[in-house]
Amino acid sequence: MKIATLSCYGFCVAAGAFLAYYELHSDDTGLEVLLILAFTFILGCWHPRHAWQWALLVGPWAPAADLFGKAQHSLHGSLASVAAVVVVIGLVGSYLGALLRKGISTAATHAG
Repeated sequence: MKIATLSCYGFCVAAGAFLAYYELHSDDTGLEVLLILAFTFILGCWHPRHAWQWALLVGPWAPAADLFGKAQHSLHGSLASVAAVVVVIGLVGSYLGALLRKGISTAATHAG
C-alpha cells in the first residue's frame, strides 16, 4: 500500500476521532455538518478513487459516539436514520472533492 493511501486512512481516523469527541462535547450540529463536509472534501481531493469510502469511514463516527455516550446524552430519533444522513453528507463532501480534483487535473492537462 502506498504512503499516500496510508496517510489518507490516518487522516480519516484522526478526523473521525475528532468528530466523535466533538459530538460528545458540543451541541452545535451545523458546525459538525460543516466539519464532516470539510474532512470528506479533503479526503476526496486527496484520494478521489475512494471517494465513496471516505463518507463511510468518516461520517458514522459522530452517531457512534452518541450511541456509546448515551449515558450523557439522549438519542434524538432513530440512530440508523441519523447515520444515513451523515453518510449522505459525507458522500456530498467527498464527491465534491473528487470532482474538484478531476477538474483541476483536466484543466492542467489542457493548459499544458
